[in-house]
Formats: sequence, C-alpha cells, structure tokens
Amino acid sequence: MVTDLFARVRERIIAGTLWPLTDGQVLGSYGTGQPCAVCDERITDGDSEYEVTGPAIVVRVHVTCYHAWRGESQRSA
Repeated sequence: MVTDLFARVRERIIAGTLWPLTDGQVLGSYGTGQPCAVCDERITDGDSEYEVTGPAIVVRVHVTCYHAWRGESQRSA
C-alpha cells in the first residue's frame, strides 16, 4: 500500500494537483471528514490530519500519506 501512495503522489505532482514539498506550513489536528488529497479516503475524527499550505491552496492529508508525499518529494528533488 505504501508503494501505491508513492505512485499516487508522483501522478498528482505530474498532474499539478499536488506540488513537491519543501519547507511549507503544516498543521496537525484531528480528522475533519474531508477527503485526503493523496488517497481520496475521508480523514475521520479518529485519524490525525495534516493541513498542508501550498502555493495556491490548502489540502488535507492523512499522516501516512503526508510521509509518502514528503518521501516522493525528496526522491524527485
């Protein structure tokens, strides 16, 4: 599943719906029920959620998805 997350991140960076992570602003909180920008699954109130501020938008992701996003960003750099 983690390999799939890296592939999804890569696809979304290429498509422009995600961006390579650098030193952006990230806030953690409980899940808000919003869909994850990486895996599309809802982030429930039982999950932790990262809110990631990008160049033009703010997205919400699962912690595991964020780590895949961060890892793929570092591999692509």
